[in-house]
This record gives sequence, structure tokens and C-alpha cells, in this order.
Amino acid sequence: MWAAFHAVIIRRLGAGDALSTSMRTVVNFSSGLAYIPPRFRGVACNANNFAMAAAVDLREQKQLARKQVKLALRELTPSQMMDESARIGSRILELKPYLQAKTLGIYLHCAKLREVDTTAILEDALQQGKRIYVPVVEDKQSNMKLLHLDDMGCLQCVPPFGILEPAASYTDGTPREDLMNSDMHLEVLLMPGLGFDQAGRRLGRGGGYYDKMVSGLRRRALEAGREAPLLVALSYEAQMLPAVPVSEYDQQIDVLVSGAGGVVGCSQRGCKAIATANTA
Repeated sequence: MWAAFHAVIIRRLGAGDALSTSMRTVVNFSSGLAYIPPRFRGVACNANNFAMAAAVDLREQKQLARKQVKLALRELTPSQMMDESARIGSRILELKPYLQAKTLGIYLHCAKLREVDTTAILEDALQQGKRIYVPVVEDKQSNMKLLHLDDMGCLQCVPPFGILEPAASYTDGTPREDLMNSDMHLEVLLMPGLGFDQAGRRLGRGGGYYDKMVSGLRRRALEAGREAPLLVALSYEAQMLPAVPVSEYDQQIDVLVSGAGGVVGCSQRGCKAIATANTA
């Protein structure tokens, strides 16, 4: 995949820049190397030029990674997705952080986007009496709500992707609770994504919705002196990448649960949670 990234950089910059090996400048940007061509360097080069070149390069890396994962997802059959979703769901239900949590955020999967199915997890959580909140897109400024889900029967299909969302009000007519506007503390958040790597880097679809929501949850937890939600991502094997290109704004996950790779701790906190689960 990184060879493809390099090929795109060469095409964009032109053969002259690409062949000027002795004049190249390379910088390390989290998960890859960004080539800075001569026109962004020299006497006129400043921090803004440098950042602009790196940002363009990162966007292209992400676009290529998204294309690669989408192609891989299209190859999955319904039976493969059902089988992997079942295995992932079983692993989630055995995780001690899930078992101990009283308040969880669980995404409602979108079949059209080929996300890991969370139906069995949601049903189990409700049956266990856990308080569940589901992410819902609020606007085009990358804002999300975390709406309280009290019953699977309150879900309704919303276009254009056919994603299920809770009704705006409870059956008694009162507005549905939004955790983002309450003092409720979220302990665990199950997240989707387009691509992941073993280090916990997450590739979204480009809207920045989950990154913004997670950043807000972490900031709010810090201000309240509480632990931020444990971030657990669910991934088909087809979504796994050697390394996901990221920026400082991309939120990394704590635990990765996949169909073939099992459960992986991606942060110190995530590793501790898994170790606790395995030794309990």
C-alpha cells in the first residue's frame, strides 16, 4: 500500500521532483513518510508551506487507504459478514469492561456501509439492564448526539443509508436524553470505522464525526476528574491495514476486536483491560 502512496506522490509532484534524489527532504508523519518537494523548501519555505505540503500528502494517503478498504469490503459475502459479526459479538460479550459497564455507547450498524453488526450486542446489553446510548449524526458540522436507547422497538430507518435511529421522543412524549448534553458518564464506547491497524489507529470516512465526539467526551471526562470512555473498535478482517495514516486530530482506540485477529489491546489502558479480563 505504501508503494501506491509513493507512486501518487510522484505523479502529483512530477518526474523532475521525484528523480531529484539528492534534493529530497523526508519527514515522519505518524504512520508514513511525507516527501517535501523543492518548491516547498529553500529560502522561501516556511512552516506554513511545510504544513500545507504535508497536509496534502496525508489527504492523499487517506484517500488511497479508504479506496483499498472499500474494495476489500465489497468482496465480502453476506455469510462472511454474518459469521465475522457473530464471532466479534461473542468476544465483546465476554470482555470484562463490557460485563462491568453500566453505561455504554454502542453504534447502530449500517448494512449498506458494511459495518460489523451490533444487533446481538445491543439486545444483550438491554437485557442485562445496562444504560445504552447510540451515536446519531446531528448536523453537517461533524456534531453527533448520543441518544438513550431504551428499547429496540423505538428504532426507525433514516435515509439515505437506511441507518436506524431512535425516535426523537420517548413513548410518553418527553424528548429523548442526549448524553452529550447531560452529566451522565459513559464507561465504554463501541465504535465503527472504515479501517484500522494493530496500533489502534483508526481510519474514518472523512467526516470527522467520531473524532470530534470522542475528543469532546475525553475533554469532558478530564474536566470532571473521571476516566474517559474505553474506546473499543469492531472490525472485519478486510478492514485491517498495515498502518493507518493519521494526523494529531485522529482519535486512537484502546481495544480492537476483529473476526480473525481476536481481541487486541492498542493502548496501555486497553492492554490492562484485556489482561484483567483474561486473568479474572
